[in-house]
Amino acid sequence: MECIKNNPGGITITDISQMRGFSRNTVSKYINILKEKKKIRKKKVGAYSLYFSMEENFLPNSLVLSYYQVILKGLKEYFPDNERGEFFKQLIQKNVDEIRINISPEMKKKLNELGEKPTRELISINLNLFKELYLMYDLFQPDVDISLLEIDADQNKVIYRFKNSRFFEDNEDYIYHLYFMCGVSEGILERALKRKITCRLENNHIAGEKEDSYFDLSIEIGQRTRS
Repeated sequence: MECIKNNPGGITITDISQMRGFSRNTVSKYINILKEKKKIRKKKVGAYSLYFSMEENFLPNSLVLSYYQVILKGLKEYFPDNERGEFFKQLIQKNVDEIRINISPEMKKKLNELGEKPTRELISINLNLFKELYLMYDLFQPDVDISLLEIDADQNKVIYRFKNSRFFEDNEDYIYHLYFMCGVSEGILERALKRKITCRLENNHIAGEKEDSYFDLSIEIGQRTRS
């Protein structure tokens, strides 16, 4: 249970097995017990199953979220034209090491292996891999839907579409969250892949219904950086 609590972005049975030195069968046994007691929940991401704690650690998630939303709304009021979006993105990107993001050992291994591939192959980052990674740092919306929208081989760029976001429903009050996530994505992927990464908010669409609203983020992969 401790492993799951310490990884609020979700963790797999394989991760727990590697971290604790138990067999997968043993871990699966205890996972099933915790599920029956409703202490954890499972989310399927492609071929992977991520497990999350149902117990709130320290501060309630709803309380932290409400503080965060007030900050986002305040930023939007002071900078209504999103003119500081790029600034905030770069601020987060440069300081991403200060954020206590729990990336599982299995994910780190996958990213390191991916970083050895030629740039052309990197643009087709496995969708399920990106989903699993994204959920590890965007903790306030574990149910966001992510789909692959476009792959631009000429620009070494891939575009993902996000729907069912709690920060993007019927207004743009919390739009700076998207720039924050661009900064986190850039920082994590640059360090893991050892490539120049550019993440941008390409498009956003607000509809009358939450399920019809969406935003598009692009990830452009550049040349290798110094280790």
